[in-house]
Amino acid sequence: MKNLHKIFALFAFIFVTGIIITVMSINSSLNKIEPQKETVELQRDTLSLLKTEQKTV
Repeated sequence: MKNLHKIFALFAFIFVTGIIITVMSINSSLNKIEPQKETVELQRDTLSLLKTEQKTV
């Protein structure tokens, strides 16, 4: 029965250690600071479009 307790304690230790290592690695990968990317929105000039529409009509 003593050996069963030792085996169970070893399994529990390995299991808890694995969970802690996994949580730490996931947490460190989520906390990485990524450089912010700037987005530029393109807009068409509506005045030139209106002028071309009026010329063709």
